[in-house]
Amino acid sequence: MWPEADKMRAMTCSPLRHAVRLFVAVAIAAAAALSTPSTGGAEPKTAVAAPLTGEQWGKILKRMDENGKTRTLPFKVAEYLGLNKGTETLTVRELAFERDGYQHGIYKNVDPKDDRIILAFRTPEKRWTAFVTDTRFRLIGAIVWNAGETPVPWPNDQASPVFNNELGYWSVLAELL
Repeated sequence: MWPEADKMRAMTCSPLRHAVRLFVAVAIAAAAALSTPSTGGAEPKTAVAAPLTGEQWGKILKRMDENGKTRTLPFKVAEYLGLNKGTETLTVRELAFERDGYQHGIYKNVDPKDDRIILAFRTPEKRWTAFVTDTRFRLIGAIVWNAGETPVPWPNDQASPVFNNELGYWSVLAELL
């Protein structure tokens, strides 16, 4: 039997424990996404149902409204994802987190007529990935680039596992909001 102090310590949840749980959940989500069996010669699916629920998206939107920032999406990101026309800029609400050099951001156009959602991910090496999705979290398009370089399209069939992993990351974060 544990002494009382150890019982209390075990029952309390510190920020470190939250971080460890988040890391474990993301690792499990990544492993699940990467271990999905191949469909053989069948066409790859690009519109698979996402692991982010409507309730989780509602939590993210609430947090975005309360603590998010309004900013202009970098023109090259908006242009290469097909989100703007000509030289118009795209103003979005942003919710972003950074940990150990990895940055995750989720963005929503401030124009209520545009319901597309943008997710972006950056590695410590400044390698960027961005996705555009519909409100059902189906992948519409993806791009990749290194900081200072021009984005290039990433075919949906190749981007889908990473996209689903990023949605899994946000579903775990939503539960912590």
